[in-house]
Amino acid sequence: MERTAREVLRRFGLGEPPVALDDICRAEGLALCARPFDYVSGLFVHDDVFPVIVVNSRQPSTRQRFTVAHELGHYYLGHERSSFAEPGGSSRQERDAERFAARLLMPAAWVRRYWKTYGANPENRVAILAALFEVSRAALRVRLKELGLDDPAGKTR
Repeated sequence: MERTAREVLRRFGLGEPPVALDDICRAEGLALCARPFDYVSGLFVHDDVFPVIVVNSRQPSTRQRFTVAHELGHYYLGHERSSFAEPGGSSRQERDAERFAARLLMPAAWVRRYWKTYGANPENRVAILAALFEVSRAALRVRLKELGLDDPAGKTR
């Protein structure tokens, strides 16, 4: 997942947050739209004529961004069937798409760089980075933990 996400970022010349997901979708010929759903975060319809990613317009923008990145994960990881992003999805493909999304939106090198940059402001660092990367604080905290930038007590280093 890490390598694939890095290749996407490199291919589109992206070196700073936030990742321009709409530009990636457009360049790949994927329609991107938002519609209200009751229980689904988003879906990717893998279609040769009109492939589309649809996100739940009722969710916060940070959740919508993560959902788009998740659905791009299905696209880039070659998951052939159409998929629905539901909270807590447990299939292997869903877990892989979640990991891809985190790595696309919050590449390790970028997170480490900005974590260090804002080291003098530890009280607000999570909020600052979440805003910079346009992700939720919860998603950022998970990524920080994966990168070893979070201590066992849940406090950031």
